[in-house]
Amino acid sequence: MNKVASITFLLLIAVGISSCNKHSQLLYMQGGSAKASLKSPPLNYHISPNDELYIQVTSMLNKDINSLFSNSNSPTTAQGYAFNSEVGVYINTYSVNDSGYVEVPLIGKIHVAGKTLPQLTEEVKRKASEYVNDAIVIVKLMSFRVTVIGEVKRPAVITNYHDKLTILEAIAQAGDMTDFANRKMVTLVRNIDGENTTMPVDLSSNSILSNPGYYLQPGDVVVVDPRKGKTTQMNIPTYAIFLSTISTLVLMLNYIVK
Repeated sequence: MNKVASITFLLLIAVGISSCNKHSQLLYMQGGSAKASLKSPPLNYHISPNDELYIQVTSMLNKDINSLFSNSNSPTTAQGYAFNSEVGVYINTYSVNDSGYVEVPLIGKIHVAGKTLPQLTEEVKRKASEYVNDAIVIVKLMSFRVTVIGEVKRPAVITNYHDKLTILEAIAQAGDMTDFANRKMVTLVRNIDGENTTMPVDLSSNSILSNPGYYLQPGDVVVVDPRKGKTTQMNIPTYAIFLSTISTLVLMLNYIVK
């Protein structure tokens, strides 16, 4: 009896130790110098077909012409609230068609595919200057969405309303990684020239700052893989029941034999 109990106890200890979390497995950006910096600036996003763009053209000197540049009949305050939902964004933005064009009131068709947001802003401003001398142009990408799945607390599709989004910011918006996450094995899926490409990202190293996947692009998918120890930890209750059953059977056999 003592022998069987001792063996069972030792096996449970071995399983527990093998599945314990190590401190280093829970840390981001380890090693290297704390002064690590980006080797190259992030690339500006190039507009693609099916993107949703917010284009606003206004004039301070000639406010009567502002409504002519708008693609909505709603008052300015109502437009602000309209962007709080996906339907509102869809109604109040310009969709880039398959040919890469958008049509802005008064200005007409503009080819936007392949351009960066600053380039498009300058082009719209140049065309608007034909009607007003003090044109103020704002161009925003409203379809900047990324997906974060795997070992995060709240897997989600994240909509970003800023010009840039880092992989760390996206993971933070997904509730951060779970204790089972493998920070060394994060996979980024990105569509490049019409083909889905995967790239590994190691969030446990300072080298992440110079990784091309540090700055996300619209449509990116971040996949956080689990550590190997997760399966072991999930199965600990099953192991305990199995070993307890064996121990009980052995004790019953010993009792019957006696």
